[in-house]
Amino acid sequence: MTTEQDAVREQIEPPPSSRAVSNRAVIVVGGVSAALLAWFFWAWLGLRRNVVDAAGESIGTAIALLLVVSIAGATWRARR
Repeated sequence: MTTEQDAVREQIEPPPSSRAVSNRAVIVVGGVSAALLAWFFWAWLGLRRNVVDAAGESIGTAIALLLVVSIAGATWRARR
């Protein structure tokens, strides 16, 4: 049962979210984003490919990585 003090404390200080993003996830997403951006510029400027082809390679790689992460997350949750 919630007392008045608990209700006031929750208004001042809401409970922490259980779905908060961890620091590790932020670092991994930033690193992958930087790698995909670097791959785009390398394919465009270094390998002298068309801009659309270079973007397609980067986007395709990002979609493949999202698929791998999705499958890994689904199997990890199924084990728990």
